[in-house]
Amino acid sequence: MAGVTVVSLGAMLTGCSSDGGTSPTAPLLSTKGSLDGLLVNVQGTPQGNFGSLILMYPSGQHVGMTIAPDANGKFRFADLPAGEYQLRFQASGQAIVPEPYQHPIKFTIDAGKTTQLTVRIQRGSFAQNQVEIYCGDDFFQAQPDGTENGETIVPVGTVVCWYNVGRKVHTVTGGPWDDSGDLQRTQSYIWVATVPGVHAYRCTYNQPGMRATLRVVGR
Repeated sequence: MAGVTVVSLGAMLTGCSSDGGTSPTAPLLSTKGSLDGLLVNVQGTPQGNFGSLILMYPSGQHVGMTIAPDANGKFRFADLPAGEYQLRFQASGQAIVPEPYQHPIKFTIDAGKTTQLTVRIQRGSFAQNQVEIYCGDDFFQAQPDGTENGETIVPVGTVVCWYNVGRKVHTVTGGPWDDSGDLQRTQSYIWVATVPGVHAYRCTYNQPGMRATLRVVGR
């Protein structure tokens, strides 16, 4: 695709086995595919050179690949192992993926094929006093680039939103909010940070590893 930025997870697999050389050579089959995407606004106009796209596993963990759309709003992730993924759009304070559009966006890569995906956003000036923390399977992580099961620091008055992006049921238990209750997949829990201090919290169902800290500081 001309003019498309490409990110690769590695070269195609080329190894194969035979029955001792008595069978004809078979063509090698790719175990990977690609994602071709387009970033547009809700009216369908391409949004070039704006924001970034973060690739994630179904568990919510970041694959470690982030890409920006090109001047035509196009982006590409090449050589992805076949399987399920999620895609997050990020442009802090400048745009959101509005309802009813799914976010993060779930999609599947099929071996030897290219998946087409359109990301629809709404541009504007959005309050930045909200922090989103993903509840993935076995970790909490502040978005877009926090440390898994680490500490998130926010000023008093910040809206903290924990969002279950994994496949399991999670809770946000501890701190002044006490307990979120069960969060099913795609459900969220919101707490306004009104109590300064260091607040440890955990997921009731994923112990001992799924623990993190929220530090609320004065402005």
